[in-house]
Amino acid sequence: MDKLSLANVERISAIQTNDFYQNYVQPSKPVIITDFSSTWSAREKWNYEYFKSKAGNVDVPIYSEPFANTGNSYTKGQSTMRFADYLDLIASQPTNKRMFLFNIFKHIPELCKDFNYPKLMKKYFKGFPFMFFGGQNSQVEIHYDADMSHVLLTQFQGRRRVILAAPEYSTYLYRHPFTVSTNVDIGNPDYERYPLLQYAKFYECILEPGETLFMPSGYWHYVYYLEQGFGLSLRSPASLMKRIEGLFNIFKLTVVDHITSKVFGAQRWYDIKESMAQRKANNLTIKLNLDRQINAERQENE
Repeated sequence: MDKLSLANVERISAIQTNDFYQNYVQPSKPVIITDFSSTWSAREKWNYEYFKSKAGNVDVPIYSEPFANTGNSYTKGQSTMRFADYLDLIASQPTNKRMFLFNIFKHIPELCKDFNYPKLMKKYFKGFPFMFFGGQNSQVEIHYDADMSHVLLTQFQGRRRVILAAPEYSTYLYRHPFTVSTNVDIGNPDYERYPLLQYAKFYECILEPGETLFMPSGYWHYVYYLEQGFGLSLRSPASLMKRIEGLFNIFKLTVVDHITSKVFGAQRWYDIKESMAQRKANNLTIKLNLDRQINAERQENE
């Protein structure tokens, strides 16, 4: 990954709401907050044994493949396991199996008493806290959240490597139309197939237990589990225009993309989207090269 342009994510603490909005929310800049969850009892209370005692027999959706490489639904697991069996698995050995957008609070509602919604954000979607579990070496391919919410991801156990890209780099990432994903493997980028990728700007961080990563609305994110562990995401509404865009994204994903996939067949439709993404990126590459040529000629003439 040495060719990716990576900048470190800043770490902050003890920041007030107005300063946070001025310095990070409004300019759409990711940041790690080291004391966001400092008052949560969940930091001491939550562990695998506790979850197993409360919901160990619940069947949970398991992902073992990056969704970018399949024609399946983005939120549909490839299999299911008993929650207790899954936790025992990731605790005992490296595995690519992970749990995505798991609403554990439906099964253990008392968990909601173990954390709060800090005043750092002006509003939250309090009905949509989600937990994420992953085995060591599992990964979440780069994508952005369809609803366009701001996301605050708090890590409880294990470390994650997170790579982020701003929304304006969607074409550089060869975004598939009608989706929030791409075929690009950020963990092992193919610059011959995706040459425009080298011009995108990324942020990178190692998210430690107890830290919270603020991901602004529409930010692309790739997650690699350096160690097995789990985290909690809280969501906060962005601007009205972003929320409208989010509703449109969800419509495209759940209606347009899925129906078209059934009409053409999942693999053929996937190949079509990949071709469309390549064509759009190639057009941008031509424009960027032309702009560079014009600027070079202008400098020679000056």
